[in-house]
This record gives sequence, structure tokens and C-alpha cells, in this order.
Amino acid sequence: MLKNDLTEVVTLLKIQENKLDGVANRFSERGKQLFEKCVLAQQQKDHGRAAVYAEEIAQLRKMSRVVLRSQLSLKQAALRIETLHDFKDAGVVLGPIVNLVSQISNDLRGVVPEVANGLERIDDMLQTMMVETGSAGGFPLDESAHSEEARKILQEASEISAARMRGKFPDLPEAYGQLEEKPEASGQ
Repeated sequence: MLKNDLTEVVTLLKIQENKLDGVANRFSERGKQLFEKCVLAQQQKDHGRAAVYAEEIAQLRKMSRVVLRSQLSLKQAALRIETLHDFKDAGVVLGPIVNLVSQISNDLRGVVPEVANGLERIDDMLQTMMVETGSAGGFPLDESAHSEEARKILQEASEISAARMRGKFPDLPEAYGQLEEKPEASGQ
């Protein structure tokens, strides 16, 4: 029974991960389009429009970081669950994953609500499994250890996502930093 439930959770995690992959690809394409518009606006000396595009790119990057970090964290959670059969105590593995899935769901609530709702369903399933295996009820292990493990996973995913973001989104032109100085100097 538990093995089937774990397989279902892994499948659902991978579905949410794939949805996030699609969102990340859309954000990346949109970022490239906006970047090209920003460059064009700068070439046309339309600094106001370039600044608007640059600000939109910055917001898109923030959302992309959340999506990518969440995607990597879900991948790690799925991998940990897949190795669960090697452990006697499901709570050792499930506890941190419950915290992680809940955190990711909260992070995605405003960015990708559909995925956040799917993660809530997965969280409910994991909570039920913990109760059924006797691992729930305040967790038999130190809950702060679970939270610490979840934080470590999120930190690692965040570092990887930052590195990947640098590869996916081009840097804004150096001249953008000077945009704010030029309008003031010209009396605008």
C-alpha cells in the first residue's frame, strides 16, 4: 500500500515539475523578447521605454528564480521518495519532504497558482502517509531537523537556480545603469 502511494506521489511531483518547466520556458522566451525590445529602445535613445522593459525583465527574473528553485526542489523530493524503500522509517524521509512541499506550495502561490494547488494535494497525501505509517503526530524525530533539511534543500536549489538563471537570461546592457543619470543631466 505505502509503495503504491509513494509511486503516486512521485508521479504527481514529476507532473508539477513538468508544469514548472513549461512556465520556466515561457518566462525565458518572454525575457528574451523583452530584452531585445530593451536593446532596441536604447538604440533609439528612448531611455524611458528601455527602463520600463528593464524593470519588467527584473520582475520576470524574480519569478523565474522562484519557479526554477521550486522545480529543482521538487526533483530532489521525488528522488528522495524513490529511495524511500531502502529505509525502515518513512518519517525519516517523508518529514523533510512534507515541509519542503509545503514551502514550495507557499512560494508558488502568487506565481503559479495551478502548481501550488497541485502541491497542496501532494502535501495532503504525504501527511496521510505519515499518519498511516505512524510517523506523524508531531513527527517522531525533531521537527526542527526536518525544517533544517528542507532549508538545506531549498538553499542548494536556490544556488543552482541562480547559476542557471545567469545562463538563461542575458544581462542587461551596462548602459542601463547610466539611464537614470542621463535624464537628470538633460533636465528631464
